[in-house]
Amino acid sequence: MDSMDGIDLQDSFVLGWEVSESQFSIQLEASIWPSSVHYVEPRPNEYTCYKKAVLTFSDFSSISCVNGQSAIEPTIDIDGSIDYGNIDSLIKTESGFFISACFGNVSISNGKVVLNVCT
Repeated sequence: MDSMDGIDLQDSFVLGWEVSESQFSIQLEASIWPSSVHYVEPRPNEYTCYKKAVLTFSDFSSISCVNGQSAIEPTIDIDGSIDYGNIDSLIKTESGFFISACFGNVSISNGKVVLNVCT
């Protein structure tokens, strides 16, 4: 998961997600640290560098326990922006991945993961 170097998912914000038979995509406001190739100096009043990103799981044989976005109540910030909290954990397992976040405790069998950061 080299694309995750310097990305703090516990400090990133989930903006939304979509799941299909072949792909699970999580839209993020990613928290990016100096060890990442995507890092730039933080904007004024920011804790670190934040950029929009998409975390995509694909080519998996199964996925379980993903709650639909309409089932989760978002947080509305004072500036009107909406998010669904953070990703509590992302673990590479022997058989795939385990993700714990607002959308559930998700198990993914096999597959691959890629983080695409918008520049």
